Amino acid sequence: MRIALLSDVHANIDALRAVLADLDRRQVDVRVCLGDSVGYGPEPRECLDLLLESCATVLAGNHDLAASGRLGYARFSSIARDAVEFARQRLTPALRSRLGELPDEENLGDLLLVHASPTRPRDYAYVRDTAAALEQFDSHPFRIAFYGHTHMPVVFRDDGEQVTLSLQPSVKLLPAGRYLCNVGSIGQPRDQDPRACYAIHDSTAQTIAFHRVEYDVDAASSRIRDAGLPEQLATRLLVGV
Repeated sequence: MRIALLSDVHANIDALRAVLADLDRRQVDVRVCLGDSVGYGPEPRECLDLLLESCATVLAGNHDLAASGRLGYARFSSIARDAVEFARQRLTPALRSRLGELPDEENLGDLLLVHASPTRPRDYAYVRDTAAALEQFDSHPFRIAFYGHTHMPVVFRDDGEQVTLSLQPSVKLLPAGRYLCNVGSIGQPRDQDPRACYAIHDSTAQTIAFHRVEYDVDAASSRIRDAGLPEQLATRLLVGV
């Protein structure tokens, strides 16, 4: 089975449409979204509608829960708060309610799906390095877990002795290892590559592959400005930070 793992669309409809078109060409079996469908970008309603229609599973991210009213803004920057409030105003009551009902985690066969971390999904910790990954491996018995939240694609492997990381575009899954994979961000990458990023897990080939998709970043950036959202949200799209 080939599973497409999307995350952190952040209301960027241009990037989402480009990725879905790319997935149509790759003929995956299942599409899942690991959360943060809204926030930062100007099209929260359009993106959420499309994700709910296209994906078998859509998880709740911290921006989603804030937009639904289920999570406070205490840990959000002023820019993030402005964007979440923008999303709240543009989502219908029904969509806000749907956001608030999304699950924090799901199991898909032997895969664990979360937004931020397997151990404490509602803490929204940032798993960026091997030390943080080791804590996740030590605290949860998953074999393979996928997450988003940091917007930076990476695969961590625990071989029982040490945790290593890979930034390669494709990783072969070895029988002896455990894996924790960040699938990157569709709508707001932060690894200095402005292209949309997602991952495909192939259970037959036992691989995880990252895919980069070009889209009209200038148009997406302009729409952020036109919506009156903070300028930083428009400029960061252009450089992927």
